[in-house]
Amino acid sequence: MAEHADTEQSLVYDVLDLVFAVAEQTNALLADTVGDLGLTAVMANTLWKIEPSATPSMRQLAAELGCDPSTVTFLADRLQDKGLITREVDPANRRVKIVTLTERGLEVRRQLATAMRTRSSIAHLSPTELRQLSRLLTKAARAKPESGADQSRRTR
Repeated sequence: MAEHADTEQSLVYDVLDLVFAVAEQTNALLADTVGDLGLTAVMANTLWKIEPSATPSMRQLAAELGCDPSTVTFLADRLQDKGLITREVDPANRRVKIVTLTERGLEVRRQLATAMRTRSSIAHLSPTELRQLSRLLTKAARAKPESGADQSRRTR
């Protein structure tokens, strides 16, 4: 039984090492790509979170990014200065500002997506492998991680 637990623990470590390796490769590609596009990684992530067909509010964008609305204001200022987004008053609620990608913003977002789709470490996977990886990562991402307190209670 202890041998099985050791093997399972070793497998978890191996999988986590691989997840970190893919994340590092993805971050390196992202850094190269965003540098070529004149953006920071945070600005690129903000651009990525704005769906081309959507007009999120600044507050919605902050929630999507998991940051304070003042941070989104700072990022939106930079993206607007680069001509990638516009901010307008929401006609349905004049207290709310909505964000829209400009034509240039759409193009930069497409370039970012193309680089990630064609040059990332997972680009060589088949569609079947990508679907399988997506299902597994979705399952892992939705699992609630145990806190340190949960783990210590379980091992008592």
